[in-house]
Amino acid sequence: MGIVKRIQEMEGLHVQAVSVYSGESALEIMEEFIPDLLITDIQMPHMDGFALLSKVREKGLCKNYIILTAYEDFNYARQAVRAKVVDYLVKPVDWSILEGHIRELAMQPDRKASLERIFSQFPVIRDDIDADTLPHPLGRLVKYIKANYANEISLTHLSVFSGISENYICNLFKKELNQTFLDFVYKLRLRRAIELLVMNNSKNMREISTMLGYRSERQFFRLFKSKLGMTPQQFREMYTLQ
Repeated sequence: MGIVKRIQEMEGLHVQAVSVYSGESALEIMEEFIPDLLITDIQMPHMDGFALLSKVREKGLCKNYIILTAYEDFNYARQAVRAKVVDYLVKPVDWSILEGHIRELAMQPDRKASLERIFSQFPVIRDDIDADTLPHPLGRLVKYIKANYANEISLTHLSVFSGISENYICNLFKKELNQTFLDFVYKLRLRRAIELLVMNNSKNMREISTMLGYRSERQFFRLFKSKLGMTPQQFREMYTLQ
């Protein structure tokens, strides 16, 4: 099933999705149909995905972007971070991740406020870090992690991406953020887990574990309980938003 059809058939959402086959066609249709989210491939005829994003941003046609690519290329990842995309997804696309982003963007303001109130009850997962206010190397790393925390990510990945040593990265996180690189990744994964637990009862624990980048439910359960003091299922039962 194609992405557009799957979006249109998402349970509990009423959204309009339009498909085109070139950057030029996308720009033409977006003059009339201004979307909340643009999902674009990098490789397209005449105009690549990054050129399309640049023109869309220049014209103010959309503020949220997801990039799709068949290649796990660090140069593409760098450009995606600079473009401030919602996510950078390698084909074949994990539908559960894409669905999560779409549901988050479609979330009603009052439900977003309720979710933020839940987050505020747990200091360990508060995210008050603005990457744009951090020293340049760290700001780029934070943006990269926020775009890739649901994938396998390590200090080696960050070192290759940034061109700086693993030890220097560790020192940056400790000095500027008073936390380790892994603590930051765990925080992002836990925030996403909470969104899935309280906003979407259709996802079981195995699906959520996979969406967070874990190979087993046990890893996810261990992290969740150690940081929040209860199991994911207990959390869902206590905080689910109707």
